[in-house]
Amino acid sequence: MTQSFFLTKWLLNGMRWLYETILYGTGMQASYAIVLTILVFTVAIRCLTMFGDIKSRKSSLQMQELQPDLDRITKKYGNDPQKLNQERSKLMKEKGVSTLSGCLPMLLMMPLFFMFINAFRAWSNEQMLSLLLTMDENPEAGMALFNQYKFFWILNIWRPDNLSSSAVLTGEQFWRTFALTKSTYVDKFIFYTEHQAALDELLLKMGFFVKDAAGALTIAEDNTAFLAAYESIMGPCIEQYAGYVNGYAILPILAGGTSFLLSWVSMQQQNKNKKDADENSAAAQAANTGKTMMYIMPLMSVFFCWQYDATFSIYWIISNVIAILINVILNKRLPAIVEKDKQKREAKLNKEKK
Repeated sequence: MTQSFFLTKWLLNGMRWLYETILYGTGMQASYAIVLTILVFTVAIRCLTMFGDIKSRKSSLQMQELQPDLDRITKKYGNDPQKLNQERSKLMKEKGVSTLSGCLPMLLMMPLFFMFINAFRAWSNEQMLSLLLTMDENPEAGMALFNQYKFFWILNIWRPDNLSSSAVLTGEQFWRTFALTKSTYVDKFIFYTEHQAALDELLLKMGFFVKDAAGALTIAEDNTAFLAAYESIMGPCIEQYAGYVNGYAILPILAGGTSFLLSWVSMQQQNKNKKDADENSAAAQAANTGKTMMYIMPLMSVFFCWQYDATFSIYWIISNVIAILINVILNKRLPAIVEKDKQKREAKLNKEKK
């Protein structure tokens, strides 16, 4: 948990630094600076993981080439698991193939996925606190800040692009979000740390906090006073888009569409092997599993992007597009590279036999 939080905080620190550099260095609208920051970080992360992707795909192609031999070994030693494992390991060692290299990129991508979710959630919560503090100190400046968050059809880039979310957190949503995370996240937010005295004073004044007998701040048990205070401070932002939803669910649909396209492109090589594979072979089974995932992943993408802020959806779409381009290139070039490696290994083995 500590390591996960450290990585999330590192990512959040980096994105905030780049965002502020772009924002104050160029005078760009905040929402565009946010999207540019996401683009730069997504490309950088994808570049770091690209070598693992290449190694994984090479391993996958090598395994597919070996599949007929592996199937024969399975039929021959199917009743002797120990001998089966020995023969399979022997064959893969001779061919220079490792099963682990195909799994490592996935093991790396899953923590990155949740790290980005947590980082965008924390960044969004920080921006909400920043907006609340600015609205209390200077409503005119607060409204100017809020209007900076508009991005094309999305009224507030820090809120989900769907057909049900409002452009601003309601008082109840703010209460649930921050009361739930106060003990683990809010007191560790970079923005909260930078403005702790001002935020503590504001939230105490609003009734979010109360002081206990020792004078320490604790979350109030009753949120009635807070809801009234929140409505008063955030009223101009709420009223500006009263009756409007924050978006039209375009980003979740794009996320689902690009996820489907990525799965489809990734499946092309498996489909080629399936044509030459026995229906009961591992190659055919892998292709069938991939086909199932081709429909599951888009649904999962839509589910996550519907719930989380538009910033996460933008990251997910950019990441998918980059991955699609990488896969298209690898589909064209990797077979030749794998064949060349195979010829080198065979030449080396023949030389050693002589």
